[in-house]
Amino acid sequence: MKNKISDFIFEASTLKSLKRTGWQILGGNKESIAEHSFMAAVIAYTLAAQIGANKEKTVLMALFHDLGEARTGDVYKLADLYVSADNVKATKDALAKLPDSGTIEKLFSEYEEEKTLESKIVHDADTLALVVELKKMMENGNENAKEWFEANYKCLRLDISKEVFKEIKEGNSQDWWKKERKKIHDSF
Repeated sequence: MKNKISDFIFEASTLKSLKRTGWQILGGNKESIAEHSFMAAVIAYTLAAQIGANKEKTVLMALFHDLGEARTGDVYKLADLYVSADNVKATKDALAKLPDSGTIEKLFSEYEEEKTLESKIVHDADTLALVVELKKMMENGNENAKEWFEANYKCLRLDISKEVFKEIKEGNSQDWWKKERKKIHDSF
């Protein structure tokens, strides 16, 4: 039976409707796995560009790092205490539908081993994507998000990631358009 690219695309598209489950307990966030993966890829690119890592490799690794969750769902930290999902097998089975599955499968294996600079960047980007969501939740009054925000600092491997964490902590999620807001307000 021939593998169809459309089957792979439809499987990957399920990540848009599957929600990250940890938010269900913490409350106040409806982020999908696909939204998280996009943010992790954006963050991974910016980190890779800053420290001279292979940007293409890093972005591809980040883009596909949670693909297996189309089959297993998102297993959050509390569930990890009780259940296990074979994310490696799930990812390999999903990738088998691609004509050149070996390329992404190799990147996923590298991500799982966490030995290369690019894999460390993606792990940090994964954490920083979570931290961004937690920061916004904190700004919106979710007092429980702070505990998780602070705890995730210990997960970061690279100095640049720790610097970005500190910027996120000290900043405000609305600062990015502060100058434009002033222009708009001045025009009233």
